Amino acid sequence: MPTAIFLGLFCMYAQAYEAETNEAWIASQTGGNTELNDGNDEPNPDCIGDGCEKKLAAQKTRKMWQEEDANGPEDEDECTPADSLLPECMDSDTKAASDDDDDDDDTYDRYANENADITRASRESFSSGFTLGFRFGGGANMFFLLDDFEDWRIGYEATAGIIAQTKLGNAGLFATVGLSFSYFRYRYEADLEDEDFSEKDEANVNVALFEVPLIFKYALGGGSFTLGLGFDLGLKLTGSSTLDQTIETSTTTERDKHDNTLPTAGLEMGGVLEIGYAINKNFAIDLRVIQRITNLLNQDVVFESAVKDANLLGTHATIGFSLFL
Repeated sequence: MPTAIFLGLFCMYAQAYEAETNEAWIASQTGGNTELNDGNDEPNPDCIGDGCEKKLAAQKTRKMWQEEDANGPEDEDECTPADSLLPECMDSDTKAASDDDDDDDDTYDRYANENADITRASRESFSSGFTLGFRFGGGANMFFLLDDFEDWRIGYEATAGIIAQTKLGNAGLFATVGLSFSYFRYRYEADLEDEDFSEKDEANVNVALFEVPLIFKYALGGGSFTLGLGFDLGLKLTGSSTLDQTIETSTTTERDKHDNTLPTAGLEMGGVLEIGYAINKNFAIDLRVIQRITNLLNQDVVFESAVKDANLLGTHATIGFSLFL
């Protein structure tokens, strides 16, 4: 009897538990109102099977994070480590350091720009104050000083070379240096007459020099006229001479020709005086006078007795035309 009562109670309990379980499972899938599902959630036709609620919760969490990433954090408490470089997620120290870096960048950019401007201005100033060009000229030479020039006539000369000119400050002062090739011809004529005797000597002395003039110029009144003083150094390249001598007597006439009997010195020096006029920034004209302070002749090896002891200090005057680039 007790055994029959126990079996009856066990069967009733199993049937009640199975009905509740099946009913709760169905309600969780359909959104119905049961003791395990109060019916607040609407049914989701895509969610069927065990573990559906956990999957939905994970999807909602992921969607919420995506929305926050798209919209940005609302305040500093919501910032993540990935957002640490955003201005709104920086703390005060980081923001101050970032501002300092920006100031440093601005300072460096300003310094670089100013330095570039200074360099450009210096280059333009140098370029405007330094000029290269060419000078061509021609003129005459003569001996005026001392007592040994009486038989020397006016000679001629030509010169061509390059010049460089630069400003010296802003007071209208310039410096000009040149390197030129110059050719000079000096002329000598002497006549000696007696009752039954006459002698006539004619000589040409040819000299080619490399000249290096250094001249300091001043623009008068800041205008186009310039006045210059300087020094000229001449280095001999070649030299030659010819002397034609004619001797006549009452009965005979003799003619003789001497070559290279009037050798010249290897080095010539002198002072320079120049008056110039700048027509424009590319073209100028000048009158240049050079007075030698060294003897033209190499007295130690002069053969002609008539000029053996002569001290010839040449004076040169040329009109030059300068073309600046």
